[in-house]
Amino acid sequence: MSDTRPEKPELVSSRPGPRRLVALGAAALVGALAGDVTAVAGDKGAATSPASVALTVRVNGLNNDRGKVAVALFASAEAFPDQKRALAGQLARIEKGRAAVRFTGLRPGQYAVAVLHDENENAKMDFNFLGMPLEGYGFSNDASAPFGPPSFEAAAFQLKPRDSFVPVRMRYFF
Repeated sequence: MSDTRPEKPELVSSRPGPRRLVALGAAALVGALAGDVTAVAGDKGAATSPASVALTVRVNGLNNDRGKVAVALFASAEAFPDQKRALAGQLARIEKGRAAVRFTGLRPGQYAVAVLHDENENAKMDFNFLGMPLEGYGFSNDASAPFGPPSFEAAAFQLKPRDSFVPVRMRYFF
């Protein structure tokens, strides 16, 4: 007798073992997430081949439900983490400290994700007078970068030829 239940999305990650919490310097955020949030609001460039799959990005650890979460999807090291050069991007509502977006029509391959919690919905990362970020951020693979943005390789994961999900844990300085 065959099992007719739908296949569950697969968790994708290129890092085995426990995830580490490492602070991301303010310089990393300038390059990584200071771009215009509206620049990633569409799902541009998505593949439409029969072999296309969906990726759900599950964002957790948000400090509050204010504002929106901007999620940018990257397919190359050359574009990462410039949100204006993202393959696709979406804005999501926050509920109970969590948010999720779904990218469809993707080809299996290597990708990375950058996330911004735009609490005041001003379409940019806010900093204090010392240059420290006032809003949350996160990357796929829980990639950290204490002295600059993480590399594409640090945040990259392999999307398999089936619907999958990737978790992103938010980070906050304050």
